[in-house]
Amino acid sequence: MMKQIKKALLFICILSSVFACDQSKISTEPVSKADDSINLLEINAAGMRFEGNHTIPSGWTTIQLNNLDNMLHFAMVVRLPEGITANTYSDDLGSKFQKGYELMLEGRNEEVAEVFGSIPEWLTELSYHGGPGFISGNRSAEATQYLEPGNYLVECYIKSNGVFHSYSPVPGELTMLFPFTVTDTPGNMAEPQANATLTINETGMKLTEGALKSGKNSIRVAFDTQIRYPSFVGQDVHVVRVNSDADIDAALNWMDWQKPKGLLVPSPVTFLGGINDVMPTGSTAYFTVDLSPGRYAFISETPEADKKGLLKEFEIP
Repeated sequence: MMKQIKKALLFICILSSVFACDQSKISTEPVSKADDSINLLEINAAGMRFEGNHTIPSGWTTIQLNNLDNMLHFAMVVRLPEGITANTYSDDLGSKFQKGYELMLEGRNEEVAEVFGSIPEWLTELSYHGGPGFISGNRSAEATQYLEPGNYLVECYIKSNGVFHSYSPVPGELTMLFPFTVTDTPGNMAEPQANATLTINETGMKLTEGALKSGKNSIRVAFDTQIRYPSFVGQDVHVVRVNSDADIDAALNWMDWQKPKGLLVPSPVTFLGGINDVMPTGSTAYFTVDLSPGRYAFISETPEADKKGLLKEFEIP
């Protein structure tokens, strides 16, 4: 029995990196499609589906997520191993994770071990490459990262009524999983410029260069480390609008996916974008965000982010 439980926890640890989903309207400013120096992949989120172009040149790539729903979404970028399709990912991984998660909430550990024990070995070959962070409804978010040629997908695993948005109850059908291909043709985009750098390492996150300002910000995120915590999630960053101390407490509790209300819509706070986990140690990504005067916080999608140094409050005067 204990062997089965340990095996289940091992698979949960690996899987968590996969599923890790008012004041005046605040939104990121869309990239101009007419600018051919921008390697742009534009994705719309609406009706529990992603829509967009399925091919993009390689190199520095801006992904613009237009959230046309009233609920929160994000767009985590996953590179697929050779021979694995988005449908395979959904049918062989997403469905089992949803079932295992439901059993885990019920405390049925023996059955959890059986479900997660059947997860395919290619799971360990997945790699993660950022993508736009949590963005509240009817807003847009942008993230820029370097993408090598290959087959990828974008995933949102926010929950509605205890069901991950990337879970498809019908085999062969995709919900919030969007496949795309990065071609061998290099794009024309140069590495972005940033007015501030946020560095993430074993002590947490902090601004190490530049300064944040009122208006549009381009923020460089330097992953000096990438740590998997006992909660099974890694380091990333999302921006939240803070109206009171209660918002901080609500955000901290909501970020714990293991709780029944963790990552469940509606979110208790307003999110404005960021960079998803689990980007590797030494990698760099960028995101843009418009900041009107007020109180904000950078926060990571991990339980007790404040105790890990992964919560940083700031104000825009």
